[in-house]
Amino acid sequence: MSLVERVVQRVRRDYFRWQYQKVARQILDTRPVKRGDLPFTLLSMVHQRDVHSYLVAVKSFTHFLNPSRIVVVCDPSIDENDRAVLKHHLPHLILREAGEFTHPDIPRGGTWERLFAISGYALDSYVIQLDADTLTMQPIPEVLQAIQAGAGFVLGEIPDTPIRPLDAVRAHALPKVKPGAHIQTLSEAEMANVGLPGDARYVRGCSGFTGFPPSTTMRDNLLDFSRRMTGKLGEDWKRWGTEQVTSNYLVANAFAAKSLPFPKYGTPDCATAETAFFHFIGPMRFINNKYKTTSRQAIHLISNAPA
Repeated sequence: MSLVERVVQRVRRDYFRWQYQKVARQILDTRPVKRGDLPFTLLSMVHQRDVHSYLVAVKSFTHFLNPSRIVVVCDPSIDENDRAVLKHHLPHLILREAGEFTHPDIPRGGTWERLFAISGYALDSYVIQLDADTLTMQPIPEVLQAIQAGAGFVLGEIPDTPIRPLDAVRAHALPKVKPGAHIQTLSEAEMANVGLPGDARYVRGCSGFTGFPPSTTMRDNLLDFSRRMTGKLGEDWKRWGTEQVTSNYLVANAFAAKSLPFPKYGTPDCATAETAFFHFIGPMRFINNKYKTTSRQAIHLISNAPA
């Protein structure tokens, strides 16, 4: 890509971000969320730049499934004003510090604190991890069914995203291992060689929307997996993306885990009229007006809901 093309791309991205932010701020004019009664915990880690996005995400989600407990793990950038805004719109919100969720056997940052927090709340609750760059636009019965069954779920990347045994995961990853390969690929190529249980499985999903059934062993399994992968990959295990690898491993081995149907749950580039849940991952967030337009529709949906 030439310098001129890069400049044009940057200008376009900044323009679409500015347009989106004007719309996202309108979430501040909507009513606070009342505490729900569905038996699960909705947990997110939120950065200051994403407060408005998170409110659109959580309010659009709770419009369809409203949990009895909502938790935000606060990135260090969250200040008192942000806390006040969050508590106004979610009066029953539990705010936790990222620094509460560290351990010598896991990396710092890269949303590891979020996953460690989930492993604690999962001791007594079904936990759903919800990213701030998601929007729920239609009913999501598959998620409710998973909660009711105590079954895990994960956001897939392709139709029928498979949950594979580790030997098959390695075979699938090895052709893509080359200099500069993503840490997710390197991890997938090696996890069969670190002494994990013979019946362990893995799914190449997205940690941005994942359901974890109650578990008394999730935290121990998380720490064990991280220790083993650190032993194999060394400093590379501290790279961005290893939290998602670990989340994928944990949910793949959860009770009755399934990948959500794609593209009913997926990224905007693959959306159809039936898409109920959108994940606007970074590369797709500000390349056009889709995030802005869908967010406006979500806010309209929220605003017109019965009080």
